[in-house]
Amino acid sequence: MAHCFGGRQPPMYRLVRSALLYYAPLSFFWEASHYAAARRSIVDAALRDESSTALFAVRLQQARTSRPEKLFSHALFELELAGCNEVTEAGLWACLTPRIVSLTLSDCINVADEAVGAVAQLLPSLYEFSLQAYHVTDAALGYFSPKQSGSLSILRLHSCWELTNHGIVNIVHSLPNLTVLSLSGCSKITDDGVELIAENLGKLRSLDLSWCPRITDAALEYIACDLNQLEELTLDR
Repeated sequence: MAHCFGGRQPPMYRLVRSALLYYAPLSFFWEASHYAAARRSIVDAALRDESSTALFAVRLQQARTSRPEKLFSHALFELELAGCNEVTEAGLWACLTPRIVSLTLSDCINVADEAVGAVAQLLPSLYEFSLQAYHVTDAALGYFSPKQSGSLSILRLHSCWELTNHGIVNIVHSLPNLTVLSLSGCSKITDDGVELIAENLGKLRSLDLSWCPRITDAALEYIACDLNQLEELTLDR
């Protein structure tokens, strides 16, 4: 990579490398990721400024801290918490700075409906939200409102076992502009939920219904009739 920058490491690499060295005893790692084209414009200006000390992407995996917000600055655009069972709801709230455009929460036992409410309330620019949380219910999706529809385009709900078709009602009413939706492992979703999706989320380009055992041929008919812009459909298992 260095030859592309006249023998100098790009600024994001220098930052991530130094963070790894400094925080190694905490047993987590920081990761700068490649942004999709739809989000790249948000950070382009900062990337052109080599003197910038802004932190763009953080991934915490099994971090043993209840106050993760103390580990990074507020100039944060992408955050992933994976298996961070010591992170409390208060700690998560403190992490949610308004600049975040991509958030992933997976396998964190303290993430429940109120945490999703904090996401909806505190992240006005959120573009991509990925959630794996076994305790999240339909009520969590009720926290989203049409004000998020202008920014939130990608919603991935993985193995949210308590979600039902009532949660789908909340999604289609509050987030009609979704282009990517995953309900992988949401085992209580039925054909009726898929019908709601097909009738109301006409901009969908990708839909993942894998590991949804209650989906039948009827759901495929709804998809074929109404989701004319769909490019990718996942039905594994």
